[in-house]
Amino acid sequence: MKGPVSVGTLSGAFPISRPAISQHLRILKDARLVSDTAAGTRRVYQLNPEGFESVRAYLDRFWGNSLHSFKKKVEGK
Repeated sequence: MKGPVSVGTLSGAFPISRPAISQHLRILKDARLVSDTAAGTRRVYQLNPEGFESVRAYLDRFWGNSLHSFKKKVEGK
């Protein structure tokens, strides 16, 4: 799937119910990883690039620090 999609479309791609898909989307929306818009009586969801940029920045810092500490330990410093 590419682009914005409805809960119904998403639920067809996973072996879980529409209510379960909606619960997952609510969590992703609260985390700002997806955004939604109204399309008639449906909600249409799409990825939020800004949310993923913050996740990427966090993981880069985390792994950068972790790998630096590991390197120091391996080198005996």
